[in-house]
Amino acid sequence: MSQISKYFVTIFGLGFIPIAPGTLGSIFAILVWYFSITILNIYFFYFLFILVFLSSFKLVQIYLDFKKKDDPSEVIIDEFIGQSLPLIFLFQYNAYDLLMAFCIFRFFDIFKIYPINKVENINGATGVIMDDFVAGIYTLIIVMTFKIILYINA
Repeated sequence: MSQISKYFVTIFGLGFIPIAPGTLGSIFAILVWYFSITILNIYFFYFLFILVFLSSFKLVQIYLDFKKKDDPSEVIIDEFIGQSLPLIFLFQYNAYDLLMAFCIFRFFDIFKIYPINKVENINGATGVIMDDFVAGIYTLIIVMTFKIILYINA
C-alpha cells in the first residue's frame, strides 16, 4: 500500500484517533475552510476541494484493496469532502451558519437517510465517498434554504 494513500485517506493519521474519527474529519474540513477564507481566499478552498475529490477515488480504492475492508473507520477523507460541500457556498465566517452546516452534515452522515443508505452500499471507493457527498448535498440544500428564508424575512 502506498504511504501516500494511507496519509491521504486518514488525513495525516487523524482517522486513527479512536474517538469520533468522522467528526474529526468534518472539523478538519471546517478548519481548512476557515484558514482559506481568512488567510488565503475561497478560491484556494475550491481548488483544494476539487483536487481532493478527484484524487480520493483512486487513493481510497488503493487503501480499501490493501485493508480488504469495505469502509474502514479510519478513512475520513470522505467526511472532509462531504463537509466541504456546504462550506463552498459560505463565503464569510458566520458561527450560526457554520454550526448549522456541521450539525446537519453529521446528522445525515450518521443516520444515512435515504438515498444516502443506498449510495453507501455501492462497492469500493465510490460508495465510501459518495454517501458523504450526498449527505453534503442534503446539508447544502438545508443550509441555503435557511439562509434564503432568513434573507426574505429580514
